[in-house]
Amino acid sequence: MSSRQREAVEAWRRERASIFASALGHPRSLLDSVRRRLLLVILIAIMPIASACMLQGVLQLRRAAEETQQRLVQSAIAAAGSVQNVFAAAENVLQALKNANDVRNADTDCQATLAGANLSVLFSTNISLFGPTGALRCSALTPNDNVVAEREWWRAAVREKDFTLSARMLSTVTRGEILIGTLPLFGADGAFDGALAIGINGQWLDNLLKREMAPTAGIIALLDASGREVASNASTASRRMFSGRDLSTFAGELGEARDDAGTVWTFAVAPLERHGLMVAIARPKDELFRWTTVHVMISFVLPVVMVIFTLVAIWLATDRIVLQWLLYMRRVTAVYAQGHYGFRPTRMHQAPSEFRVLGHAIEDMALAVRERDARLRDNLAEKTALVREIHHRIKNSLQVVVSLLSLYGSGVAPGDDRRRFEQLRVRVNTLAVVHRIFYEASEGSQVRVHELLREMVVLLEGAADRNVAVAVEAEDFTLPTDFAVPLALMVTEIVMGMARPNAGPPVRLQLTCALEGAAFVITILASEPAEGRLDEGRADLAHGFARQLGGSIETKDGADGAVIRVAFPARKSAG
Repeated sequence: MSSRQREAVEAWRRERASIFASALGHPRSLLDSVRRRLLLVILIAIMPIASACMLQGVLQLRRAAEETQQRLVQSAIAAAGSVQNVFAAAENVLQALKNANDVRNADTDCQATLAGANLSVLFSTNISLFGPTGALRCSALTPNDNVVAEREWWRAAVREKDFTLSARMLSTVTRGEILIGTLPLFGADGAFDGALAIGINGQWLDNLLKREMAPTAGIIALLDASGREVASNASTASRRMFSGRDLSTFAGELGEARDDAGTVWTFAVAPLERHGLMVAIARPKDELFRWTTVHVMISFVLPVVMVIFTLVAIWLATDRIVLQWLLYMRRVTAVYAQGHYGFRPTRMHQAPSEFRVLGHAIEDMALAVRERDARLRDNLAEKTALVREIHHRIKNSLQVVVSLLSLYGSGVAPGDDRRRFEQLRVRVNTLAVVHRIFYEASEGSQVRVHELLREMVVLLEGAADRNVAVAVEAEDFTLPTDFAVPLALMVTEIVMGMARPNAGPPVRLQLTCALEGAAFVITILASEPAEGRLDEGRADLAHGFARQLGGSIETKDGADGAVIRVAFPARKSAG
């Protein structure tokens, strides 16, 4: 980009900034802008679509959680089915042995029968027969403990009337972890007659679950009603993950747990039909929800990106399609406002059709304003000439009246009548001076105060039998023409009232005019007191002209003279 192009761009930016920084371009409210309103409308229009996408993501996440839970529960139940089959097989073995007479009667063949059954069942570690008091009657393998009446699993067998499973414990025979399955026996009279017990190899159950699910793919654990582990494919990991939790509260929903490595696992819990057991299965959360998370993130991120891109596009499009032509039309109207009606916008053919129509309308308006201004200038010049001629003729007529008054007044003997003729002549001459100023003024609707007061002072100081000296200090500002006549007559009455009618040293008056806020103030400093000279009785005309101007006259006498102050509201066009 060349230096000239950069300067043009900087000038355009400064002009644009000046428009929006001005009072007219400054937004009155947050939405007082075309761009912001368009952004709001577009945002409202696309929000339902964006909300629908986000809602779809939420529903997809919920549906994925439900599907994951069902999938985990089904996998857990399927994996635990083989373990449950082991328990069913153990119960069937005990049911078959219960009906064997040599076992039921604990005769000499009892141990051989139990040993044969123990060898035929792969998961069995030992099978024993106990009497009603918990004493050992016969066993496939001889245990170290012959009385089990104080064991918890035996008490449960005494209480129950069906096959029960104990918690996982250490076997006194094999020195390995086992579960004891117990089947209570009852006599012909229904009384408790002992129980058959089978030891189920806990390691064998763990290996069975490992075959169903490798520990690297997930963790599955079989738990009893109290939450104690019965079997697991990864015993250490499952205890850390599930111990201390009330897993019954997670039935029907997913739970989360974190292992020592910081990996988050998602698990599900499902109850089994028999033995009060629960199966819990856990898999890494990242594997379960990897693609679901991606889809949900897309459902949330895509609407946000869509909204951002849309807002940016609207922002740039508004700047390029609307605002630049508004700025161009503003420059055109600024040129027309300066009176250059011959200017033609050469770039409007590049604008959209709506702006071209508006540009042609502005151009036609400028042409109409140009023609109307020409007519108004002609009419104004004609009316100004007529008004000036009227003022000139009024001034001439008043000059004739002043001459007649001077002619007739010269024949009146000195005294009150002669003084009244002289005052009348001064008042009429004041009007003539005002109309002469109107005639000579360059602006027909305004009068310069300094010029008016200066002419009035010259007139009043040259009046016959007036002994007064007036000094004027007035700011150079203007007043409307309808203020000139009452102002001039009021000043005339004040000066004539303060003048000395007989011979003697002249009365000195210092007349000051200024604008104080929204008021026009005339201050007259007199060298003599004004007592008896400007009261309501002797200066009715002065007070009347002051009221006509909308103000009043205030007089304050002092040791060195008097201060006369006249204040009346000034129009906005004054000055």
